[in-house]
Amino acid sequence: MKRILSFLLTLLLLSSFASCGGETADPAPGTGAPLTEASDTTGAPETVKTPETVKETETAAPGTDAPDTTGTTGTPDTTGTPDTTKAADTTKAADTTKAADTTKAPDTTKAPDTTAAETEASPEPVVLPSDGNLLFSPTKSGIYNYCPTVIEEADGTRYVYYCTNKKSYNVTDYIGCRKGTPNADGTYTYGEETIVLSPTAGNWDARHTCDPSVIRGVFSYQGETYSYLMAYLGCTSSDNQENKVGLAVAKTPDGPFVRVGSAPIVDFVKDPSVSPDVFQWGVGQPSVVSIDKAGKVWLFYTKGDKNGTRTIVRECDFSDLSAPVLGTEKRVSVTGLTNLNGGKDYLNNADFLYDPTANVFYSASDCHPNPASDPNFISSSFRVGKLTGKKVSGTLYAFTDTNASWTNLAVVGPEETGFARNHNVGLVRNEYGHLASGDYLTVYYTMSIEGSSSLWSYRIYDHNIALR
Repeated sequence: MKRILSFLLTLLLLSSFASCGGETADPAPGTGAPLTEASDTTGAPETVKTPETVKETETAAPGTDAPDTTGTTGTPDTTGTPDTTKAADTTKAADTTKAADTTKAPDTTKAPDTTAAETEASPEPVVLPSDGNLLFSPTKSGIYNYCPTVIEEADGTRYVYYCTNKKSYNVTDYIGCRKGTPNADGTYTYGEETIVLSPTAGNWDARHTCDPSVIRGVFSYQGETYSYLMAYLGCTSSDNQENKVGLAVAKTPDGPFVRVGSAPIVDFVKDPSVSPDVFQWGVGQPSVVSIDKAGKVWLFYTKGDKNGTRTIVRECDFSDLSAPVLGTEKRVSVTGLTNLNGGKDYLNNADFLYDPTANVFYSASDCHPNPASDPNFISSSFRVGKLTGKKVSGTLYAFTDTNASWTNLAVVGPEETGFARNHNVGLVRNEYGHLASGDYLTVYYTMSIEGSSSLWSYRIYDHNIALR
């Protein structure tokens, strides 16, 4: 019986992990059967790339190490730039007159109802920035862009950080950055890509660097003062296990970023007492939010081990990165979360932002279960929700189930975007990880097509959700 239970647990864990150690965990595509309905303690992080077909170096010719299960190697990328003609029309403001339906995304194709009593003035309609557009695209085939995180500076300039590869059809994760300049119509024009962090040979992040999250603050390291902090996932293996979280700092938002120390800030080592058949994903998919606009930070990350998958938060002091202080691990509440089937869901691969005025958190994360069709290791839909809780003595905010619960704002999937897969999302936040606008949330998400070549179609789009 124990062997049977262990085998079943292994299947369940593998089914939810993705590639490198990605934004959930970024395991690789095709690592197991699709997720079935699971509680927050049974699921495993989603994956993004197939581990067994990924090589350890970049020396292979293009196409020879791609996670293509069709049996053909070196096949050129025929997916090209995603077809944006199928995307939902999101150029009109969202209908904010009705309470959010927690089972599906609100209709964002209609203008708000501004009808008011004759004796009252009609309220100003909420004007959302344009939506549904491809933000940028690689200049060559065999390149993926996914796992975005976004900061918006005070002047409206945006910096988007994301996971990408450098050599066509070679699955090795780097962290890229593009500067976005705002246009008069609310759109952004993005500049050329800059690689701001790379794997380090012989180090704990020698295989992949991915899942970035960046905020502004005041951080001291080796006698220098830095204004930007990045948390990211790194790993040394291609089997999507033993992922870890590290830090890097920069003086400007476009880098260069300097890796902090030679060890991860949150380590993970496989439990030797656990059967080798049990998947031990580790920690990753971090999201950092400033507490004081200086060195104190909330650090969120996914944790996947023998006890299942959950999202962790720690209150940290990174003012002096030569002696960082990490608070105790707290599991973030899943009260109020529902999966696509209406059952209880777990939380992973989540990005967070804080609204200090209302003292609430917002989050964007993948929904479960994953589709049964290929690729079955990434989600068809993502959710955006609000976490409301209580202030408690000694801390600014309580995240546990007894103190906090989720309100669903939207579930966005194929019906809204026109794409089969919608996953690995990031919220547009101000430079401190706080709410950038009081009227709406903008989500940058990864889309992809169906089929064995889906990885090479990964592109980043945006979607807007009205808050009033």
